[in-house]
Amino acid sequence: MKKLFILTLFLSFSAFSQEKMGLSLKESTLFWKGNYAVGSNGHEGTLQFLSGMLTQSANGKITGGSFVIDMNSIKNTDEEDEKGRKNIEGHLKSNDFFDVKKFPTATFTIVKMEPTTLPNKYAVTGDLLMKGISNRIVFTALINQNKEAISVKADHTLIRTLWGITYKSQGAFDFGNLKNDLISNAVPIKMELLFRKK
Repeated sequence: MKKLFILTLFLSFSAFSQEKMGLSLKESTLFWKGNYAVGSNGHEGTLQFLSGMLTQSANGKITGGSFVIDMNSIKNTDEEDEKGRKNIEGHLKSNDFFDVKKFPTATFTIVKMEPTTLPNKYAVTGDLLMKGISNRIVFTALINQNKEAISVKADHTLIRTLWGITYKSQGAFDFGNLKNDLISNAVPIKMELLFRKK
């Protein structure tokens, strides 16, 4: 009975000592870039978040977190012509790519965070659920924090076919005879995030 009481007290203290830092939606952005398989031309743009938070222990160690990405917010930023820009955004929202009517959000859940040998750099492991498919990804993030805020900067390259996005994708036998309209499977993304104490 005494051991059960001590365990309950420990778990209660652990839960109480976890502090939540909320994602500042206006100050956080996800940047994306899509390239053709041949040449350097492509398109780039942004995505916005619907919500997000990090949890940290009493000593400031980040223990977890989760994010919800608004797939309807996808924007193209390189096309100057408004009609062309809207066509690009509409195509990305269609079932050729992200099928936002069926899958309006994507989520990322942190599984593990470990410090690297470089100052303020961490190896982040998490699960990205997009278009109903979950894949585990690992990337390095630069994290700076104080008592009031946490800033995160990270880069990663997603392989879009892992989430069933195969429109004009490079097949295993396309490299010897690449077509000009093939789109690279690799999609570089960059995240700039700011969290504030709730």
